[in-house]
Amino acid sequence: MRFLVVVLIAAACTSCGSGPSAKPTAEVKPKAVAVKVTQFYAEDTKIPRGVPGHLCYGVENASKVELSPADADVWPAQSRCIEVTPKQKTTYTLTAYGEDGSKDSKTLDVTVGAAPPRLYDLSVNSAQVHSGEQIVVCFKVENVTSVKAGPGHFDKGRNCITDRPSKTTVYKITAYGGDKQMDSGTVTVKVK
Repeated sequence: MRFLVVVLIAAACTSCGSGPSAKPTAEVKPKAVAVKVTQFYAEDTKIPRGVPGHLCYGVENASKVELSPADADVWPAQSRCIEVTPKQKTTYTLTAYGEDGSKDSKTLDVTVGAAPPRLYDLSVNSAQVHSGEQIVVCFKVENVTSVKAGPGHFDKGRNCITDRPSKTTVYKITAYGGDKQMDSGTVTVKVK
C-alpha cells in the first residue's frame, strides 16, 4: 500500500521541479479577423434630380469606414442607411479598414433621373355654389411633361379649370413628369 501512494504522488508531480525544467509554451496570438463590407446598396439606383436618395451599408470588424465621394458621414455599423444627393451619375465606393491594416471595398453606381413633377397652390374661387354657377380651379406645376385636369374646360395657358357644375363635383389635376412620375390633387365643389 505504501508503494502505491508514492507512485501516485510521483506521477502527479512530474513537472514539480524535480526533473528537467518545463519548456515555456509559445504565446498564441488571437487570429486577426478580416474586415468585411457585408452590404452596400441603394434603395433605388435611379434618384430623381434634387431629391435625396439612400445608400445602405454594413461592415464587420472595421475600425474605420470611408465613402468616396464623401457625400455623407459614415462610421462602422452592422446596418445603416445614409442620405445622398448626387447631381449626376456617380460611382460610390465604401471602404472599411481593420485595425490590422486590412481593408475591403465595394462600389455602387447611382444615376440621376428627372426631377419629380410638383403640383401646388391648388385653389378654387368658391367651395360651395348654386347649380350652374361658374367655378374656377387654378393650380401651379413644375417639372412636368403634361397635365390632365377636369372635368370642365382646362385652360393650359393659365393652369385653370372653369366649369358650371349642376351637382357636387370633384375636380382632379394630375401632373406627369419624366421617368413615369406623377403628382395629383383634387378639389371638391359642393352644389347647394
